[in-house]
Amino acid sequence: MTTLNRAIVKTSNLPANMQDDAVKQCLKAMLTCRHDKDIAAYLRNQFNQKYGRTWHCIVGGSFGR
Repeated sequence: MTTLNRAIVKTSNLPANMQDDAVKQCLKAMLTCRHDKDIAAYLRNQFNQKYGRTWHCIVGGSFGR
């Protein structure tokens, strides 16, 4: 069985280049992380390192419903 990994951006006020980077980093995290909270922590840490501190990230299939 194959699991389809995909990133869906529902809401963002990021510039297009940063949003593209977030999607790429998300797909990378989905290959190694098993839980939504771990993916969110990975993304937050990547953005903190690359763009400076104070990033917030929410990951999950039920968020925003």
